[in-house]
Amino acid sequence: MNLTYEEAISELEKIISELENENCTFNESIEKFKRGVELYNYCKDLITKAEGEIKIILENDEGLKEESFSVEV
Repeated sequence: MNLTYEEAISELEKIISELENENCTFNESIEKFKRGVELYNYCKDLITKAEGEIKIILENDEGLKEESFSVEV
């Protein structure tokens, strides 16, 4: 998948809206749900990678205290 985080979130929001508001067939709903799960996992991976990069940035040769954080997805 080659989307930015913002593009993936936007598509995921659209899918959620469609599932909530449109009369989709069962098969269409399943396909939309599958795509939504795929997008969710993609965004979660991007956040995990960014968190790792931030931890590395906060570390230095002088032993700067590592600060971790959690992001709810």
